[in-house]
Formats: sequence, C-alpha cells, structure tokens
Amino acid sequence: MKDDMLLRRLHPFEGLALTARDLLDEQTYQRKNLHRHNLYLHGYGIVQGLQVELQQKKKHYVAIIQAGYGITRMGQGVLLSEAVAVNLEVPKKDGEYMLWLFHVEAPDETDMRPVFDTNEKKAARIRESCAPRLHPIDQDQPDAVALCRINVRLGRMVQVLLPVPRAGRQARAAESYLKPRVVEFIRINKKVLTNLFRTALLSELDLGALGFYSALVSAEFLLIEEGTSDRVLYRTAGSLITYAHDFYNPLPRTIDRVERFKQFVRRVNAEVPAPDQGDEVWLKWFDKFERLLQPLNKISDELEKTVEAQR
Repeated sequence: MKDDMLLRRLHPFEGLALTARDLLDEQTYQRKNLHRHNLYLHGYGIVQGLQVELQQKKKHYVAIIQAGYGITRMGQGVLLSEAVAVNLEVPKKDGEYMLWLFHVEAPDETDMRPVFDTNEKKAARIRESCAPRLHPIDQDQPDAVALCRINVRLGRMVQVLLPVPRAGRQARAAESYLKPRVVEFIRINKKVLTNLFRTALLSELDLGALGFYSALVSAEFLLIEEGTSDRVLYRTAGSLITYAHDFYNPLPRTIDRVERFKQFVRRVNAEVPAPDQGDEVWLKWFDKFERLLQPLNKISDELEKTVEAQR
C-alpha cells in the first residue's frame, strides 16, 4: 500500500502531553479517511455542475464556470459555490490544454493568534477554496478537477467537446454539455408540433405525429433527474432522431425550411451509431445531432409567424 494511503491515528493515553503536531496528525487521519471514502465509493471528477462556456470578447477569452462540486484524484472535494468568469490568457504554444479547478489552502489572515511567550502572531485557521487554471493536456493535476479541454491554435482558443471524468457509480453527464442539447431538441420539436397541430397539414399523419410527440414527452421525463449517464443521453438522442425522421420525412410540403431540414434529418438518422459503439463514436455523431438545433429554431420561429389556426 502506498504511504500516502496508510492511516495513522492518535492513540491517547493518560499523561500524554498533546502537541500541535498531534492535533495536526488527528486532522490528517480524518481527512485521509474521508478522501479514501470519496475515491473508492464515488471515484473522481465532476459530481454536479461545473459546466464551462468559453466566450471570446474581442481578443480576450473568458471561461464562464457554473457553480458545482467535484472530487480530485486525491479524493479531495472541491466546491465552487457560485458561477465565476475567468479571464484566460492564450498560451504561446499551440496544442491541447485542460482547464482545471484546483483545491487551494491558505492561512486565514482574519484569525491571527499570539504565539505563546513570543510577540509573534500566526493564523489559527486554514481557509479552503478553489481556483481555475489552464495547463497542457499532458500535465497530470491530482489535486484538481478537470473541467474542459481547450484547443489553442494560431492565437485562438476553441473548446473541445470531449467528455471529462465524472464521479459516481457510472459516468455521468447530469449538467454536462450533452444534456442541454437533447433538452433543447425536445423543446423545439414540441413547439413545431404544437404549431402544426393547429393546421390541417397533419390530418393524414396523426399516428406518426402522435408517436413522435410521445417520444419527446417520454424523453423529457427521462431527463428530469440529475445523473443521467452519457450512454443514456446518446441513446435517447439516437432514438429521437429516428422518430424525427419518421415524422418529418412524409410531412406535406409546408415551408422551404422544412423541406431542407428533411435532408439533414435523413443524413443524421442514417449515421446513428450501433448500440455497441463506444462513447467516442457517439460523441462524433452527437456533433451532427447538435447542428440540427439551429435550423429547427428557424423553422419554429417561421411557423410562429406563418401558421394559420385550424378552422
């Protein structure tokens, strides 16, 4: 067993003269025991929140990090209590980088105590906090939580949409990049269907329309709970595309945008990975799934303006 995983606790006895080192050792025992519990029961990575959105403001880049909690590879919990905007300097060297959230400890200067029999004062408390920092992808940071990958090329920074470790009994994407896109796909399609139901265009497609709407509602309920696994999100998106293909493909001609959208859906549906494919294959396909959101939004907005209520 590694020395840093060995546990040594205080063994008090009558007449023992306690020192500051004894109290520190007792704290160290309790902390290591908790770290080991976190690591072996939950793993390491993001537990909840900590989504990152990289924004460019003129020549500067800002990472918006949402509040959340994670566990480092050492088992240390890291809490970001509220969202922060972090200015990122573009590294001089091109390559792939990782944005980390570090566990930080520092003396609490607000609680200074006198040292016995001296004129000196020292901080009697340690303040625990966190700090985000960018490091090359090949540099391991055991006392930090990986937030997102960022690619640097020719002075530009682009967020790389690849999963990062997530703590829990299974890989989770509860508040990750994937789930909001699936939720948005559901929301827009429900809006499109609601508008089309106000017309006579769906009179001969009741079965397909109701099937698609039922699939959207079922997926919506499935994604209510936090902790949805990446695999479930991928399969949900794949299933929704199949239903969308069966609905949009035979749809009577409505607006030109819908006709063009049919072609997009056919291609995305034709490339849905097999269930036994790995997450990397599904992630590449998910990029195509996400690209459907923009034309879907335009269809929804145009239908809002042009659809006539069914008489």
